[in-house]
Amino acid sequence: MKQVLALIGSIFFMVVLTAQPSYTQTNSRVLKTRGPMFITSASFFQSVTRIPYNIKLGEENTFQNGKKVNFSNMAISQFFGFQFNPYLALGVGVNFEYWTTKTGFVPLYVDFRGNMTEGKIAPHWYLNAGYATCWHIDSKPYPVKTGYTGIGTMYGIHGYTSGWMGEVGIGMKASISWASALLLTASGKIQESAFRYYSGPDLMQGVKPLVVNTNSHSLYISVGLKASVVF
Repeated sequence: MKQVLALIGSIFFMVVLTAQPSYTQTNSRVLKTRGPMFITSASFFQSVTRIPYNIKLGEENTFQNGKKVNFSNMAISQFFGFQFNPYLALGVGVNFEYWTTKTGFVPLYVDFRGNMTEGKIAPHWYLNAGYATCWHIDSKPYPVKTGYTGIGTMYGIHGYTSGWMGEVGIGMKASISWASALLLTASGKIQESAFRYYSGPDLMQGVKPLVVNTNSHSLYISVGLKASVVF
């Protein structure tokens, strides 16, 4: 019995010891190198993509068109993870995104990130991938210019469906205490979704401007900046 208790005690001690944060002495500052990590971020992105869709003029004629999407999206995100060493951390994250097209997304994702060097100031990178659930702040279609001669304005909804997502960023990390730091990264993201619009013979006459009946599967690509606090 004593051997069993000793073994259990040894295992418990090893687990507790492993879970304790580790530190490194760098430039006369003690920095955390291992332990739980939490990151709160705010970001701003601008779309840089073109959405394809078909315009149907009558029963026989269908034209392929494309629309450069011009909208912004803002997000607040939270990362929950574990830092294994000065160079690598792994965790999960959640975003709350608002698109200026009156659409929102809530992505849940796996997040890999790390520093390229040790020190108070270090280059930082991250990569995440997951699935984003769509929610509509206003489900009514809004005017979208087609850019096609003779068509003018049509009606549609960007970001109509849920889908997978991915994001990558690179920037700088500045430590402000043993476990806290500030991050600023240039980031790019991709969101699978759809452009919902009306395609039919009545489009030119504008008889059904508020009817949407067609989905165009789309990949929305955006670039922007993300500011974060690590603690």
